[in-house]
Amino acid sequence: MKKWMSVLLVGTLSLSLAACGSSNNSETDTANNNTSQNEGSTGFENGKYDPPITLTTVQGLDSNASIFKQGETMENNVHTELIKDRLGIELKYDWVVTNTNDAYKTKLRLMLSSGEKMPDVVRYRGDMETVNMLIDSGQFMAVDELVEQYAGEEYKKGLELDPTIWYPVTRDGKKMALPILDYAYNSNQTLFIREDWLKKLNLKAPTTLEEMEQVMDAFVNQDPDGNGKKDTIGLAAGFKNGFNNWMTDIGFVFGAHGVIPGSWNPDENGKLSMGSVDPAAKEALATIQSWMEKGYISQDAALKDEVGASEFFTKGQAGMMVGPNWIPAWPLPDFEKNVPDGEYKAYPLPAGPTGKAGAAGNNPPVNGYLFINKDAKNPEAVLHYYNFFFDNFANPAEGSEFAQGFAEGYDYAVGPDGKVIKTTEEAKANPELFPGVDLNNPLPNPMFYTLTYEGARIPTLYAESMVKAAEGGELETPYEKTEVGGRHPENVQAMKVIMDQQDIYLKNYYMGPLTETMQSKNELLNKLINEAYNKIVYGQVSVDEFDKMVENWKKSGGEQITEEVNAWYDTVK
Repeated sequence: MKKWMSVLLVGTLSLSLAACGSSNNSETDTANNNTSQNEGSTGFENGKYDPPITLTTVQGLDSNASIFKQGETMENNVHTELIKDRLGIELKYDWVVTNTNDAYKTKLRLMLSSGEKMPDVVRYRGDMETVNMLIDSGQFMAVDELVEQYAGEEYKKGLELDPTIWYPVTRDGKKMALPILDYAYNSNQTLFIREDWLKKLNLKAPTTLEEMEQVMDAFVNQDPDGNGKKDTIGLAAGFKNGFNNWMTDIGFVFGAHGVIPGSWNPDENGKLSMGSVDPAAKEALATIQSWMEKGYISQDAALKDEVGASEFFTKGQAGMMVGPNWIPAWPLPDFEKNVPDGEYKAYPLPAGPTGKAGAAGNNPPVNGYLFINKDAKNPEAVLHYYNFFFDNFANPAEGSEFAQGFAEGYDYAVGPDGKVIKTTEEAKANPELFPGVDLNNPLPNPMFYTLTYEGARIPTLYAESMVKAAEGGELETPYEKTEVGGRHPENVQAMKVIMDQQDIYLKNYYMGPLTETMQSKNELLNKLINEAYNKIVYGQVSVDEFDKMVENWKKSGGEQITEEVNAWYDTVK
């Protein structure tokens, strides 16, 4: 029997929380605080709607969310049962699509363009154009009062972490959607270096761009892989998608000169300016041009996207690569297969001529939005739902009901020896513990069925737990044991490096909709920048071509866009 079902039979949510034991008092108090402050005259009493209410929604299934037990569907599964039984909320899906080729976004847009009535709650993560269409449809309500009245303690704390969280969905001073919180700092990048190459060539990890060039020169010219061929490069970089990417980024070179390409940051007057046309970007381009000329980066870099460029490193051809803390989980396992004797380690991003390092990052920890229909009968139900996941899943106490996972026989099981089984490979040895599960696929994880994509995440918890582990702290809570205990040691250390250097990361302050001029000029302006950047990097034109590009950018709409961006900034800051 599912553990949560057995608890249901003996009491209400408040009783089950009380039953967690004295060791869990703090967590229980928090949950009770959330519950008590959220109840009111909406029919939600003692942590549950009685009689049950219905919440309509729509769903686009990604690869994780489309794995079900035999006989279960998005509409009827362990998640929908749990929510109905515990919260008195019956989730009804107007439609469900497999999210291939952006089918979910396409269907939402068709609904909006035809004026079709939207469901009670719509979740969305992706392009801001669709976010703006949802807001501009006029079908969804401002959430300011809902948050104030019904949001739980953990959700409010997460929202208060960074006021810019609200920028993208603020209209006329009103907050038009609920941010789905993600782990903070998780997309910040750092520098991974071939530790075995450093040792072999008796080198130290670089701390400045100048030292980095010396190391890259050795990686290119001193045969670090010992095959007698000059077939290695210094840095795995790819700029097919621009010069500010989520992996194999080379934007840190710009950051070391004080700007981030493609990013709007406050200048000395507090006005937002575009990093791509800042004079400091010219200095960075000159640096990258020299790296290309000396073979420190690949001649194919302009043809490689993030994944393609990462292969320079995973195939053992490059000595350095910039990426988020989690790349030891993907794609670097390919490095371990291709270079079994190789070693790598994370190091701080190097500083530039003024002694300062810089990189894109520290953007608000948001992983999508929940839009609530202004005609919904129980709009507060969305927050009760989200609070439930914060209370029970985001950081469960030892021995509490969901400490091991969502549901036994789905994302985990307890083996005959008492060991908790959480992987498909382990499950294959005990298939009887996973009835109805196709063990040819990953284990079904009902957390991916949730309206909030992955349940609930406390923004600071991941980084704090990783740093604790990196500093030798004992992993104590179920979250720490599960989330950190299973991580690659290089992953844990990389997060520590990032947090030690967290002040270098510069967020993009423009999070609003496409301005009027952006809609008509963005394609042209981006082409101007990218063509000039690539020609400079490949030495096809002088670095002074940058100045001509900037003038063209301003005349072709850049100045107007800058005015529009700052007009938006004045409304939200």
